[in-house]
Amino acid sequence: MARVLIEFPHRPGGHCSSTALRDMLSFYGHELTEEMVFGIGVGLGFVYYKNADMNPPIYVGGRIYNLEEHFTKHLGIDMEVVSGIDEERGWLEVKAMIDSGIPVMVHADVYYLDYLRAKVHFSGHRIVIVGYDEEKEIAYVADNDRDQIQECSIESLRKARSARFLPQPADNTYYRFRVPENLKPLREAIIQALVKVVKYNLRLPAEKTITSHDGALMVRGIEGVRFLAENMNCWLDEFEKEKVVLLCKNIYVTAEKGGTGYGGNFRRIYGRFLREASNVLPEKRLEDIGNHFISIGNEWTKMCMIFKEFSNEPEKAIELAAPIASKIYADERSALESVETVLTQFGV
Repeated sequence: MARVLIEFPHRPGGHCSSTALRDMLSFYGHELTEEMVFGIGVGLGFVYYKNADMNPPIYVGGRIYNLEEHFTKHLGIDMEVVSGIDEERGWLEVKAMIDSGIPVMVHADVYYLDYLRAKVHFSGHRIVIVGYDEEKEIAYVADNDRDQIQECSIESLRKARSARFLPQPADNTYYRFRVPENLKPLREAIIQALVKVVKYNLRLPAEKTITSHDGALMVRGIEGVRFLAENMNCWLDEFEKEKVVLLCKNIYVTAEKGGTGYGGNFRRIYGRFLREASNVLPEKRLEDIGNHFISIGNEWTKMCMIFKEFSNEPEKAIELAAPIASKIYADERSALESVETVLTQFGV
């Protein structure tokens, strides 16, 4: 019975993907803060996803879905994403990489990860598998939510990796990275990331801002924030009260309690990135905009706490939350426009 445990430089973090990428980068000899990883990955985003097949039928998310793709491209890292394979092949391919001394970043559903004891399904969680023990039937996992490497039963890990819960099925997804000795310049990567954060949040074409498929509706970027603010008053007319109660609780989890960069729907971690980026470019206005995003994150926290506190009284929760959501929309639009203005001095 084989046992493999790779020495892996894990530290806890505020968000699963940016923590996993930071740790992977450290494994290959490159040190960046989690905030810098999140920002270079164009992490800031928004999605309002409505699907009758979900319970609750609405999902609110605050990060862009393809952070890993942007991050690796901006730093000159080759990345291959393997997805849609069966459970057995998914484990054997990951096991082979670990046997060769390579830790593997994967998607997993938090509900099945036995060390987390989560009560809800979320299949888009990123973790790093750093070893296994066949005799004990456990895998060794680095998770942003834990200080130390965790033991997880291989059976639980298999279930977590093959889970298919919306809005993001795990689908046995894993990553292959080829990290060069020298990364692209940080200044260049930051500018490219700022251009894209404006593009995907503020200047997304109309046909990509609002999309629908098989009865599901998705609204992205700043328009998604506006859609949230303007439509929450309709939830009680559209859905049974029990579903709205669950929706209120879920918004608190997905925008505040979960791995959202230590709360604030990823806005505070993005603000910290901008403050750090202001020392690299350098550009004092980025520090000011970073502080603005941190204050926006505080508004997100305020709204999420209302949803939590009054989840069993959804009428009151919505009444109190709606004006905060409207303020968040106005402030986020202003902050993104300020980033766009700063970019003009760099010729983009």
